[in-house]
Amino acid sequence: MICHTYHPQGTLGKMQPFTCYMLPLLAILSIFLSHNFIIIHATSRLTETKTKTETDLDTYKDFIKASCQTTKYASLCYKTLSPYAANIRKNPMALANAALTESLKSAKSTSKVVRGLSKGRDLSTRDGQAVADCLENMSDSVDEMKKSMVAMKEMEGPDFEENMENVKTWVSAALTDEDTCMDGFEENDGKMKESIRRYIVNVAELTSIALSLINNISST
Repeated sequence: MICHTYHPQGTLGKMQPFTCYMLPLLAILSIFLSHNFIIIHATSRLTETKTKTETDLDTYKDFIKASCQTTKYASLCYKTLSPYAANIRKNPMALANAALTESLKSAKSTSKVVRGLSKGRDLSTRDGQAVADCLENMSDSVDEMKKSMVAMKEMEGPDFEENMENVKTWVSAALTDEDTCMDGFEENDGKMKESIRRYIVNVAELTSIALSLINNISST
């Protein structure tokens, strides 16, 4: 390979071989270093953002854990609500709404189970009556939870206290309905009682958690 250059006088001459080959290599090296700098810089920014996000998430989870300590079922509370941390952040109202959402979801699921059990052909007279009463109780519980969630969205403005009292009343009534359902099986024996109990206990505990978190809002 022959590299040429022009002298100031305009005469054509030859460059030294070392200079000839190093210039393109230096250009390539410069491009390579610039490219890697951009990648390293972008990766660094991404890591910083990820670290900050993880730190914020830990802070939100700490808030949920501390709030759950005020409930009767702290472990269940944290296990159920911590997945909502990114949405709840450190907002007591958002926390209570998440708790109501989980309670309503459980109440609907339990109501569906009870409805299925009520169609059983081998039910004893006592079990049949208890299941029918429980189905009515759970239906009322679902309705009360739904009204509570609607009211929770209308907390802005001068009617805050009135709406909050309504929510507390409805959630308390839902909890009473769930307890009443379980009480209806107290004198019953066998698989039916245990099947119902497993579902009712879960929904009642979630409703209790929601009520505690709602009470925390009204007390602050």
